[in-house]
Amino acid sequence: MSMSHPDSTNAKTGWAPRLITKVSKLPPYFIGLIGIVAGAVGVTSFSPFHFWPGYFISLIVFSLLILTSTTAKAAGWRGSSVALGFFGAGVSWVYVSIAEYGQVGSLIAGLITFAFVAVLCAFWAFSAWLAWRMSQRLPLLPASLWITLALLLGEFARSTLFTGFPWLLPGYAIENTWLFELLPIGGIWLTSSILVLTSSVIASVLLKKNHQWTLLCVLLIIWLGAAFLNYSPISWVQQTGTLKTTLIQGNVKQDEKWLAQTAGQSLAYYQQATIEHLDSELVVWPETAVTYTYPQIKPYFASFSQELANSNTTLITGIPDVSEDKQNYYNAIWATGDGFGLYYKRRLVPFGEYIPFAEYIGPILDVFGMPMSSFKSGDENQPVLQVGEWGIAPFICYEIVYAEQVRRMVRDSDFLITISNDAWFGTSFGPWQHLQIAQFRAKESGRYVIRATNTGITAFINEKGAVVAQAPQFERTTLTANAKAFTGNTPYVLWGYWPTLLLLGICVVFTYLNGLILNRKNR
Repeated sequence: MSMSHPDSTNAKTGWAPRLITKVSKLPPYFIGLIGIVAGAVGVTSFSPFHFWPGYFISLIVFSLLILTSTTAKAAGWRGSSVALGFFGAGVSWVYVSIAEYGQVGSLIAGLITFAFVAVLCAFWAFSAWLAWRMSQRLPLLPASLWITLALLLGEFARSTLFTGFPWLLPGYAIENTWLFELLPIGGIWLTSSILVLTSSVIASVLLKKNHQWTLLCVLLIIWLGAAFLNYSPISWVQQTGTLKTTLIQGNVKQDEKWLAQTAGQSLAYYQQATIEHLDSELVVWPETAVTYTYPQIKPYFASFSQELANSNTTLITGIPDVSEDKQNYYNAIWATGDGFGLYYKRRLVPFGEYIPFAEYIGPILDVFGMPMSSFKSGDENQPVLQVGEWGIAPFICYEIVYAEQVRRMVRDSDFLITISNDAWFGTSFGPWQHLQIAQFRAKESGRYVIRATNTGITAFINEKGAVVAQAPQFERTTLTANAKAFTGNTPYVLWGYWPTLLLLGICVVFTYLNGLILNRKNR
């Protein structure tokens, strides 16, 4: 009695399976080159390129390389080649920050960037290894589903370990597709799951793998549902008012920002630009626009704050703060004038604002002469800022990439505000990726995002995730618009991960049952 693998390849293969199988037998270095090129293509799906098929190509190749591997080790190495191309191109802006402002030179900056990319690749390598291993041990579930589950696990680990780096998650590639309408329902993890599952199933179909019909049906329902929402959108939130807002972009060079002679000039510009916009209810300065500490600036601002209050204007600015004992420094947002509140950044940038395992890594960076920052993170539970009668959930720079952190603060807010200093990234596409991430937070939460940056991209993003006003990069300018206040919660704000877990659970249960049926028929 013979027993066939539920996910085995059909005996009658077409040209596609034959071609893919033939290519998979090429020398390892050639396979690695294919993976690197395919991974780099995926970056074109993200801002500023917006070529959405690019990431599908990356994941289809990623899946094909796993499906045609003969060992788990081979699958891991092949998966890491795609990751190398993707992250090597996608986060190349890290090199700009280190080389231009890290004071370590081009060679050391390149080595540090490569080490960072290698760490990111390790998560994909593990996912590829795990997917191949599990598809062999539990063949009742199709390999395409194991690839999806393993890669999502790897991406979740990448997003959470050591504060995480949830940059360029799969779901960000779907901005110009129907799936964008699913963000208010399940957030970035739901769209990531659908994108990965779609790609892995396409790869399996190309290889004419059996046991895909259940997943194809699920995906067809999801894509059609997303298309329906695209043409007949549901309004999950309700508008409650408007807030005339002015964003001030100082365009201060990063290497001059903290100099004593620059600090006073920058502060004078920001104050003067604010006085010229006292007809706005809210004025926003970018991250650490004030380079003096909060205890230093608060007495100096007393009369200025009163002038703002008399005009019913709230100023929100980034500012460093220091504890009374001078031991702890914080990256903060301060609201003054007709509003109040002081928020400390909770998610710090590794190596930018703190050094992971500083007792071990710190001495190494000292050898290279790389300057180190040591900020303290704020408490997990902090209130939103008040701007007159409105509540504004604050996020400093990197924090906007943490969807769950944003989700937890949305319920108490009428707007979201994020301030940043993307001067670190120079003319790279890092600031564009950062802006795109903020657009996803707006769509997920059903809230306007007010985004003020030092060198750009300063913008207003509406509750649908669209940029409605934007200032040019690398110019000293202001941007004024009416930000709309919203109340109510999207399903994602209420349910978080549950829609994603429900989808994956349905796929696991029904494909497992289908696998049992196929297995019995083939006995």
